[in-house]
Amino acid sequence: MTIKLYAHQEIALSYTRVQNGFALFMEQGTGKTLPSLFRIRDLIKSKEVKTVLVVGPKSALGAWERDIELFNTTDSKLLQKHITLINYDKVWRGKTYDNTYDCIILDEAHFIKNRASKRSKFLLKLASRAKYKYILTGTPISNGHLEDIWSQFCFLDCYMDRGNVYSNIFKDKMDEYEPGVKHKGSYSEFIKRYAILNKYFRPSSYIHVNELQEIIDEYSFRVKKIDCQDLPDKLPDEIIKVDLKAKDKYKRMALKSALLEYDLLAENPLSRRLKLRQLASGFVTLEDKSIVEVPCEKLNILQEILESFPDEKKLVIFAQFTYSIHKIGELLDKLKLKYVTLNGEQKDKQIWRKFQNDESIKIIVCQYETASAGIDLFASDTIIYYEPTIRTISLEQSRDRIHRTGQTQKCSYIHLLTKGTLEVDIYRTVSQYADFTEELFNEYMESYRREYGGGKS
Repeated sequence: MTIKLYAHQEIALSYTRVQNGFALFMEQGTGKTLPSLFRIRDLIKSKEVKTVLVVGPKSALGAWERDIELFNTTDSKLLQKHITLINYDKVWRGKTYDNTYDCIILDEAHFIKNRASKRSKFLLKLASRAKYKYILTGTPISNGHLEDIWSQFCFLDCYMDRGNVYSNIFKDKMDEYEPGVKHKGSYSEFIKRYAILNKYFRPSSYIHVNELQEIIDEYSFRVKKIDCQDLPDKLPDEIIKVDLKAKDKYKRMALKSALLEYDLLAENPLSRRLKLRQLASGFVTLEDKSIVEVPCEKLNILQEILESFPDEKKLVIFAQFTYSIHKIGELLDKLKLKYVTLNGEQKDKQIWRKFQNDESIKIIVCQYETASAGIDLFASDTIIYYEPTIRTISLEQSRDRIHRTGQTQKCSYIHLLTKGTLEVDIYRTVSQYADFTEELFNEYMESYRREYGGGKS
């Protein structure tokens, strides 16, 4: 298979080929992993690097696994052999501590914007020993906080002195701007040059902004979806695989149709399908209508996505279950994100107009049956599907809520699917324009029993 890069991806790749430390500030949906993988492959083949570390949030690492598989067999095996994928939570706790990597890439690099965090301190020290360093993110600066850029650019070219990490980029630039003064490239020098502090010693405003922007431009390439003329209006679905945490409960419900600890039976196929879908989303409804939560990664993954999403943009979230919508609402409240909900419990069926017209409302959480037709949500160009629908018409109608007259952006669709569950089969079916019927569920169950139960139960 031959991989064809879009024009903006070719440009991104060309920049990484001429600079050993560089930032790709590419908006979600523009495809920043592929040019990075091409660069890694070239470095490996030329024997410039042997060890590559890719660090990202859990929600992003699946894209690396997916894109590695797009290469021909030889290159795919080469990449798998030399690349270590690890998430931000584990990287500073695990065996990477004493390792040296020839190349390090940070996906969603704004995760190290807080220079004082343990993960940032560790990754900056690790970067001081690497020759090739690249950062990827669509949101390098949040809410105009220019100080966020220091640790990310320090990562691109840094050195250690007496246990502290300094930026060669800012050291050299400040030597140019302030001749006769000896600089080290420290954060305090950066703040002194570019920020005015308030009484709490935090930046309240900024100076020499054009100068700072010139530095950023020299070491980065910016891509927005609206500027990519060759991208399709509807971007290919992005699939994020979520780990199944309640494996034992899911398996017992699938094979035995029961969870005895809850006195729960699901004797008919429709009931069993419902319970398996619920378990894939982190809960199960009991006979008395009470709800029991089970371990689930979906909310954590959703939080990672929300924390990486541009502050100025709006977002649509679709979910199937009322309980899931309540949990999403709790997360949005915790993150202090203003949102509205459109589901069967919402009396104001025109509340979507507030999402469309009120700039302060950033998110609308929708249920398929209530919001998949007859409304406009083109204030957003991105939909997250928290769980799949079994009806293809619901999926297609939901897609068209943002892809309609009035939309000026390319549209992105992100699906959270729990691995090892029928969610994967449901999505595969409905994305091929067919409903996930009882007959297909029975076929899924037969396949599951053969794999996990040793045959029919």
